[in-house]
Amino acid sequence: MFRISRFIFATLAAASLSACQSVASVDSAADPAVDASAKTASTIPVEFPQLTCAKYGKPLGGDAPLTASRVRKGDPYYIEFRYRKSYAIISGHMYDVFGRLDPNGKVLTRQYIGLFPSGSILGLYGGAIIPVPGELLPSSRDCDYAPGAAYRVSLTADQYQRLLAKVREALAHPPLWHMEAYNCNHFAAGLGTVAGLKPPEESLLPSFAYIHAFIRANGDKEVSG
Repeated sequence: MFRISRFIFATLAAASLSACQSVASVDSAADPAVDASAKTASTIPVEFPQLTCAKYGKPLGGDAPLTASRVRKGDPYYIEFRYRKSYAIISGHMYDVFGRLDPNGKVLTRQYIGLFPSGSILGLYGGAIIPVPGELLPSSRDCDYAPGAAYRVSLTADQYQRLLAKVREALAHPPLWHMEAYNCNHFAAGLGTVAGLKPPEESLLPSFAYIHAFIRANGDKEVSG
């Protein structure tokens, strides 16, 4: 485990708007190949249509190989913690995907949420010093970029209702973003409390390390190879 200083992290963050921003990427394109199962799944109502990838031409979003999984047979819902790379900032971005499972544990719906600083580059600079307003809607990069890591945990109906309540509250009152005190990692891991998950002891890891520390902190094993 290692800790990135405020100066280094701020310098990396300022190099790009791509890691923690909600501005849509112009280089993303809709995938014309949507199979029958995706079409069927995309017709299932979701609680927060604004948190889907539909506006980027991918109604169901994208699947990802799981780095770690805690899925109990019969649980009808899930939350998935993802890390994705950024083309210009080394720390990357951590966000959540959540939705419904079929009786066999297959994903039926995907909704995306992650914390970004508002204000483009000014938000990134300002958030290194003081808290700045946050945004939560998925960017095209969340929908298009292949995750570098994914950790799925199934949820009971009661746990899912508590998750929806937390998401609803966050959308109504977006939290402030701060590079050290409360960033995308803290928000993403925080939603896992509905399943009894806890954050890692080291809170200032970059996203590409934080997600692995998060898995270890909760006693789950990563898939080798």
